[in-house]
Amino acid sequence: LQRASGTALGADITLDKQVPWGAGLGGGSSDAASTLLALNRLWGLHWPRARLAELALALGADLPFFLGPGPALVEGIGERLAPLELAPADYLVVKPGPALATRDIFAHPLLGHDAEALILAGSLADSALHPGYGRNDLQAAAEAMCPEVTQVVRWLEARFGSSRMSGSGSAVFARVDEFSGNAPSPLAMPVAQALDDLRRTHPGWVARQCRSLARHPLADW
Repeated sequence: LQRASGTALGADITLDKQVPWGAGLGGGSSDAASTLLALNRLWGLHWPRARLAELALALGADLPFFLGPGPALVEGIGERLAPLELAPADYLVVKPGPALATRDIFAHPLLGHDAEALILAGSLADSALHPGYGRNDLQAAAEAMCPEVTQVVRWLEARFGSSRMSGSGSAVFARVDEFSGNAPSPLAMPVAQALDDLRRTHPGWVARQCRSLARHPLADW
């Protein structure tokens, strides 16, 4: 951004990283996108988001999404974003001990290059949407490389009725809807009970309860 804008200004940056690497949670990409937003504001560049997104795409395919302003359907190599209105939802995200490198997942022979088309229009906005809707085409490759991903998938499904891997793994999530007002799965157990069980039986796993965001925290920057 400094080179592209021609500014002589700089910055000292300290990163307190909370999102684990190799989890498929977009931690590095969101850090980079937030840094672009912060430097744009700090240096008074006043670049519009569309201009920042062009630069962001050269740094990583998912960076334009993490510039916000909210949920979106992403197409192409990350440059085409269509805004989505999603009902609020609560999730339990569980990362097993091993981390997975995105490049290794995309190089795996189980990952095909042809994906079945999926019609999303109207479905994602349905607040009664089944929590197991959709799929992650990277999950089979991740499970083949890391058996603990399969263990997390089964652990979550046994307690909440569904699960899906996040990104290229190794983290897996389930919709729990404890506080969002949505009807829980008949199989769902209280999240606190599930977390107690996890700490007792899988001390190497890390779990966090999260709520979806309707709007990027820096959407107005």
